[in-house]
Amino acid sequence: MADHVFVSISLDRIEFFRWANDRLAQAFVEGTGAGSVIGGIYLGRVIRVEPSLNAAFVEIGLDKPGLLPLKKQGARPGEGDALIVQVRREGREEKGVRLTTSIKTLVDAAAIAKSKQPPALLVAPPNLWQRSLGALDDVASITCDRRVDVPVIDEWCRRHRPTLAGKVEFLAERDWVPSRADIKDAIAEGLDEEVLLPGGGKLLFEPVRTLTAIDVNSAAATAEKGFERTALSVNIEAAREIPRQLALRNLGGIVVIDFIDLENRNKRDQVIEALRQAVGVDPAIEWVGNMSRLGLVELLRRRNGPTLSEMWQVANG
Repeated sequence: MADHVFVSISLDRIEFFRWANDRLAQAFVEGTGAGSVIGGIYLGRVIRVEPSLNAAFVEIGLDKPGLLPLKKQGARPGEGDALIVQVRREGREEKGVRLTTSIKTLVDAAAIAKSKQPPALLVAPPNLWQRSLGALDDVASITCDRRVDVPVIDEWCRRHRPTLAGKVEFLAERDWVPSRADIKDAIAEGLDEEVLLPGGGKLLFEPVRTLTAIDVNSAAATAEKGFERTALSVNIEAAREIPRQLALRNLGGIVVIDFIDLENRNKRDQVIEALRQAVGVDPAIEWVGNMSRLGLVELLRRRNGPTLSEMWQVANG
């Protein structure tokens, strides 16, 4: 079933919702002027080259200098050099943003830089709806709750995501299906650390600083049926649900899934196949590993700003 996108733009915030297979797949909110710096293009100044990291630290006007890996650089920059760079990864914890000199833009950043002194912003980063639509290949519709936003978003789609052009429409929020109440209920589900599966299993999400652990529990189901058969059923159900939950919760980095142990290798392969088919709902998932004999599976999801919990805590004060 095709995805449907809903965009709500007001003076103080932007909200973006993606509905897939009749369920909420993504929910983003961003205050005006408080968005991500990913994609922003800057004229920066090299403040230090660190040979041990094979990288340079570049001042671009943020709180911390950005890190520019030099492995794929041609001529190595020196301290004090001016460079045009683009942010490709957010800073986190004590680290600054990750930079690249491989610039992706329709704007002539070099021409803009001629009149600037580093550090300076040359091209502003995309806002919430631009980043979110830019990650999607195709959707059935893009619904806005203000008429004025329709031509703006449609023109952006024509330039940056042609497959989405012509699909932008206006519909007052009171007429949205799903309704605002449906969306709020789904967000509340995404803020709960436990997810109950229809077949009797349960997922437990435990994000920590370095990774996210997901435990698959069969609950009481194994007491009623044969263990191996029930474990396979719960594992497959969990595999189909986990990508949606990761997208909804916006959990990035390394994810370790602890499935119920399966001794039969063929059954372990069935679970992995179900997981790899299900990741299509989430364009941010970059890699899925194999299952160990202990039922552990690693996957890698691209970090994409704050988590659902962080976004909605800020949005609700």
